[in-house]
Amino acid sequence: MNSSSASTAITPSTKVRLKLSLKKRLVFGTVLAGIVVLACELISWAGLHLADKVFSMPRLRFKQQQIAEGVGVSDGASESFHPYLGWVHNPELVRPEEYSGGDIPVNWLGFKDDSESVCHRADDTFIVGIAGGSVAWGFSWEAQNVLREKLSAHPALKGRRIQFIRMALPGYKQPQQLMAYNFLLTLGAEFDLIVNMDGYNETVLAIRDNAQSNTAISYPRGWHSRVVSVSDPRSSADAARLLYLRGKRQQMARSILASRFRWSATCNLVWNIRDEFASGELTDLGISVSKSKRHSFTTHGPTNRFSGPELEPEVTAMWKRCSRQMHNLCKANGTLYLHVLQPNQYVPNSKPMGTAERLVCYSEEEGSAVFVRSMFPRLQELGRALEAEGVEFSDQTMVFATVEQPLYVDCWCHFNAEGHRLLGAAIADRLLTMLDKATVERAINRN
Repeated sequence: MNSSSASTAITPSTKVRLKLSLKKRLVFGTVLAGIVVLACELISWAGLHLADKVFSMPRLRFKQQQIAEGVGVSDGASESFHPYLGWVHNPELVRPEEYSGGDIPVNWLGFKDDSESVCHRADDTFIVGIAGGSVAWGFSWEAQNVLREKLSAHPALKGRRIQFIRMALPGYKQPQQLMAYNFLLTLGAEFDLIVNMDGYNETVLAIRDNAQSNTAISYPRGWHSRVVSVSDPRSSADAARLLYLRGKRQQMARSILASRFRWSATCNLVWNIRDEFASGELTDLGISVSKSKRHSFTTHGPTNRFSGPELEPEVTAMWKRCSRQMHNLCKANGTLYLHVLQPNQYVPNSKPMGTAERLVCYSEEEGSAVFVRSMFPRLQELGRALEAEGVEFSDQTMVFATVEQPLYVDCWCHFNAEGHRLLGAAIADRLLTMLDKATVERAINRN
């Protein structure tokens, strides 16, 4: 063996050193990989917190489960078409909603209510139906204590339980309140009092969501975009895209829930980014469909016969006709009826607003202000005409006129619990007057 061969020969000691070196490299590589994974996890964890300021893993997991079950794949995914009411919520999909300190279920008829909707008169119960949109629905929960307290003090109701029935749902506008009342009557429901609170949806949404998209003003808000998945063949591409995006979000949520790496912040961040993109595509599609000027009887209903200067008078006249019919139905069924015109921050001088409240809750650019200022005076005038016909009407647009503390919570028409309490106290006073009148009338009739 020559000298060069001897120098390169692998001796036992060399083998040991190589093995040790290999082990060191393996350990080093493992530690380095662990550091990289840990760094990625920490960065992803921070990314999840940036994406959701109130992030928690249970909250994220709940969102994924909702999407996987189909409830959260798009706005309105929990809604179910209804042959008379336009839509209700699907009790098979929706979990109880946390609101006003409690968990509110969807009942068997699809209303967000803890009652059965169909109740019968009893000597120990006074049944109050609340009709309208989101303001009325929120009012039914936030103002129920003040209503119960004041109504229970009336001699005619002492010892009786006040039972609220919510026939209101966010987004409802006339004639949905009228149809909801009719529908419950057909199922055998009985009421002692109906409070119908509305005004904003009937004016702003009837024009902005319907008329401006060539959808019948008498149809539920944005009906053309709600029924895109069952539209006529001319809209098949939009319908297919809608179903694809919903299915994509659902499949991605199911995949992350079934993954062995579902604990990983990095995997969850990747899922969240992909889901946000799909959600954004759904939003863009909804905006595109909503702004479409294409008219189809299947999706848009009958062509609006009124336009230009005739549109606003017809929208408000429909509101008046619906209220009159609700009054007539109530009268025929021995039920008291009160129509309340809801407050709105765009009614001039209706509430003093500080800088903070105005910044969040008042926006000329949002688009509601111009319709409220134009059409609420019409509603007030028609409300006085309803009163002249014998309909109990209460204009509550100025109920916050002297309240400086913040009450509104957004730039549309919604207010906080204190706003509902103040409105509830004002309405309760009117209801007490109505009960006094009804008591006197019954006494006269008995004699």
